[in-house]
Amino acid sequence: MKKTVLLFLVFVNFAYGYSYDDLLLRAQASIFPKILLLDKKIGDKLIDGRVIYTIVYEKNDYDTALEINKFIDANYNGHFNGYTYKINLVEFSDLSSATRASVIYSLNSDRYIEKVADFAKDKGIVAFSYDIKNLKAGLLFSLVLEKSTVLYMNKENLYIQKIDFVDSLLRMVKFIDKENS
Repeated sequence: MKKTVLLFLVFVNFAYGYSYDDLLLRAQASIFPKILLLDKKIGDKLIDGRVIYTIVYEKNDYDTALEINKFIDANYNGHFNGYTYKINLVEFSDLSSATRASVIYSLNSDRYIEKVADFAKDKGIVAFSYDIKNLKAGLLFSLVLEKSTVLYMNKENLYIQKIDFVDSLLRMVKFIDKENS
């Protein structure tokens, strides 16, 4: 009986995607656009004069990606400070060099995180991750709610040439690398 219940839970999780913490999703959707604005070279990443905030997701996580989209729209009302934005929802399997993105936010995936990291490096854009474990694969930032809110940054990917953050951000983050992740 226990094996049946466990097997059922595994299949339910597989069928309906990952389980996400709503509070963490809202915190990330609130803070990540502000962090993006701390890139001194954000003007170089505009596409048609606006920020393209691309959210990548597994097929089963479409509703979660859509909720993030709605939350960002409700809180930012079309503008990240002086920059207009467009949110682009893209399935991991559809992510390609033709995908338009000024920034990328990755939900969880078992197969595609390295693809997202390579995409961000090739484009020279900031890559945010829902899960801190994805920083090991090359994504740049993740936010964790511990006793307080902690912003983690992948130290190894800090010096991508097309990204240059203001010094105050670098004093606020906790750096991780392969040795302490």
